[in-house]
Amino acid sequence: MKKNDWEDIDVNQRKTDRVYFESSLLQNISDSIDFLKDEATQILEELDSTEFKQRIDEMDLQEFSEDAISQIDDVVDEISQFKDQVINKDDLPDDVKEFSKNTKAYLNRDEVYIRKARRKLEKGDSYRSNARVIELCDKATDIDKSNVEAYYLKGCALVNLKSYDDATEEFINALAVDGDYWQARLGIADINRLTGEYEDAIDVYNSVLKINNGSYEAFKGKALAYFEMEEYKKANNYFEKANSLLDLDEKSKEIWDLCLEKM
Repeated sequence: MKKNDWEDIDVNQRKTDRVYFESSLLQNISDSIDFLKDEATQILEELDSTEFKQRIDEMDLQEFSEDAISQIDDVVDEISQFKDQVINKDDLPDDVKEFSKNTKAYLNRDEVYIRKARRKLEKGDSYRSNARVIELCDKATDIDKSNVEAYYLKGCALVNLKSYDDATEEFINALAVDGDYWQARLGIADINRLTGEYEDAIDVYNSVLKINNGSYEAFKGKALAYFEMEEYKKANNYFEKANSLLDLDEKSKEIWDLCLEKM
């Protein structure tokens, strides 16, 4: 529309407060604005109602917000994956790659990758989720080789995929950065237990307890290892210690019940 054409638009004021335009386009825009105003007013009235307030009180807002953030994070992650498929970083000049790496480090981009990896790991143990965790952790260590949690989370994802040798290597990488990172020691102990190396598992669980003497996971791990070794009294002792710190999960409770029967 040219500037001079605005003079040809007639506005007719009726008895109501509503404005009517001769232009159908402008009228549609005006009607849409009026509709949104009416809807907003109605929503505000509903928000102020006692019944709605009661529903708000009954809702777990923290859980709702976490779910919403998780959904948004998944969408952003899908877009990021698509971008990575379209742009092959290996095809970029070295100067561009170095500039990108330095920029991401400055923006703490590795921590963003870790946050996404943590969410993916917590949401499920599907192959796709674990594969994505590995990708994100690799991105984080590409920016910062000393990001200990990246190695640890990648190790956890590899354990879920039953790639125990690769997982052990990642846990060792984490310990190379921080020897007191007991979570990585715990990961190695769990792998030893899962692969039947029970005495080695107990030794590593003990090293965890030297750093963190209140580790529920280490006590439970020792209990499960002793149970497999058929040393039921020791298993019962550590089940009790673990349960005193945190309620055992259903599967561990079933094993504990079986342990008590065998005693």
